[in-house]
Amino acid sequence: MQRDKGFAVLGAPWLSRVGVEEVLCICLLAFFSMQGSIPGIAPNQANEMTNTAATGLMKAVGIGSQVLVNGAICVLACLHLRRLWRFSFAMQWAAALALFTVCSTLWSQDAITTARRSAAFALATLFGLYMASRFKIRRQLLLLTSTMAALALATAVLAIFAPSIGLEASTGHFGNWQGVFTQKNACGRAMVFATAALLSLRVALVVRLGCLSLFLFVLVMSGSRGAWMIEGMVLVCYAALHVLRHFRPSSRSLLLFASVMTIVAATVAAWIYFPLLAGIVGRDSTLTGRTAIWQQVWIAILKHPILGYGFAAFWQGMKGESYNVILALRFVVFHAHNGFLEIWLELGAAGLLLFFLSYLRAWSKLWGILRSDEIGNAFWMVFVLILVAVYDLDENTLLPFNGLFWTLYVGAVANIEIMALEQRRRLQRRSHGVNEVECVPTHAMV
Repeated sequence: MQRDKGFAVLGAPWLSRVGVEEVLCICLLAFFSMQGSIPGIAPNQANEMTNTAATGLMKAVGIGSQVLVNGAICVLACLHLRRLWRFSFAMQWAAALALFTVCSTLWSQDAITTARRSAAFALATLFGLYMASRFKIRRQLLLLTSTMAALALATAVLAIFAPSIGLEASTGHFGNWQGVFTQKNACGRAMVFATAALLSLRVALVVRLGCLSLFLFVLVMSGSRGAWMIEGMVLVCYAALHVLRHFRPSSRSLLLFASVMTIVAATVAAWIYFPLLAGIVGRDSTLTGRTAIWQQVWIAILKHPILGYGFAAFWQGMKGESYNVILALRFVVFHAHNGFLEIWLELGAAGLLLFFLSYLRAWSKLWGILRSDEIGNAFWMVFVLILVAVYDLDENTLLPFNGLFWTLYVGAVANIEIMALEQRRRLQRRSHGVNEVECVPTHAMV
């Protein structure tokens, strides 16, 4: 199961080894990072960028770009069909969830939309597996970091030289940077992930400091206070992982258990003192109306609790079941503002169960890796699992068919499964008296 070798550093040696596939992957990652909201040809949901209605040309080119992305993923999959099949074991419950989205066409309240978007979602799943099986972790992180650096620079250029596109247009947030993203919070989320990827990657100090300064600067200019707080959490988590890394593997179990208990206690405390904490960060206790949205979404969920309304089929504006939600709220919403409620809404309790099975399995496999000598290679997977959970508490970041979160999540889950398999094989070799030097590693060092 040998995967390609990683790049030496982020710079000239990296550029000298970039091939067609790497360039294509960077383009695909950029598309998913922007959630298909390419400036000037954004789909309807992304026109917060310009605060204008979508034109026919925007819709046509937006659909065309999605078709090109789907075609590119199909080409990559065909080129590495055997590899994908060999690594298909790494998908586990994530593949089941992707398949379930396609099956939801059978009971969807908008079968055409579900069929179209679930196909794109399944291809995004395939791309996540492709990244994990085709490239070693170091190379994956180099590709992602390079993509984010390019998007951060493009965001700065748009914010300064094309403010009608690069600055947030919504009331109360004018002047905040959104750049190439759909809005300021999406920009903040992207920079948080960019920082997490950079911290998980060993590169030259000058490159790390330069990229980190760029990501933090764009993050601050986005004005996304939630992203600022989560960025602080990422930095604390990074420090904790570094401390944990210096302990012997046999001593880490207790420390990991203590960390979990600390997180649980902090979560309970945050729940109890939530109104006070919300006031400190300048937000009201309703989370800008999110609690009211959740109440109405819950009412809708109870009408179809097992299978949901179909993937991407619920939010149809002033028609269908979403009309009742909008009527009760007296303002238009496009998603549940909670990833877990969104899964339940679209795919029912069955879909939510599939996700939690995937998520819990990933943590169970990762637990063993964190207790081993391979902990240095697992930083990125820890960040992804934590960020997916945290961000989906008040946003729908996991289910968008052209979003980055799901692709990164699938890639992280696949990486964990591959690392766990390799760790098990090394232990088997040791038990049979095989010299560790003879055991050629199949997983990249970060």
